[in-house]
Amino acid sequence: MSDEIRSLIDDCLLGKREAWKTLIQKFHRLIIGTCAHYVPREEVFDTSQQVYLKLTENDYQLLRKFKGNSLPAFIIYLSEISKNISMSQTRSIRRTEFREGISLDLSIDILDERQTQEDLYFAWEEKQEFYDLIDALDDTHKEILILRLKGYKFKEIAEILEVPLGTVLARANRAKEKIKKIQNKEIKP
Repeated sequence: MSDEIRSLIDDCLLGKREAWKTLIQKFHRLIIGTCAHYVPREEVFDTSQQVYLKLTENDYQLLRKFKGNSLPAFIIYLSEISKNISMSQTRSIRRTEFREGISLDLSIDILDERQTQEDLYFAWEEKQEFYDLIDALDDTHKEILILRLKGYKFKEIAEILEVPLGTVLARANRAKEKIKKIQNKEIKP
């Protein structure tokens, strides 16, 4: 699998259209899903296009910077790029809204809906505990859960990992059971 992703990236860097098309097909849901977390719904498509433009900019400079060989590492790398571009887009939207002015009532509503620092901390802490649980798993179970968290369906995970769908479902089930046991302190991480 690691050779396959490295080969795909290398083919993209060589300018092979089919490789670029394959990369888009494999990772479009990941990019769209990541963008959807950070920008308003009506901006998701435009932001995802900005991600693709940024990836091809300066003769694929961002793809050249990826030095890893594993699929999970590339997924994380691509997610971070999508996240950064999305957050930049969100800041740009906010600046535009500020310059154009928004009503006082809307401003107050926005302030009322903000999460407190305490809420953010507890959400972060809870998320961190869950990632620690995932990290305690072996690689075969860990990669399935990471791909699920990134929005991939089980069928897509089976294609990415090049294993039968039944194997993916069984591993996902075992991973969930292991996490439950670790949480209940039945087994050590």
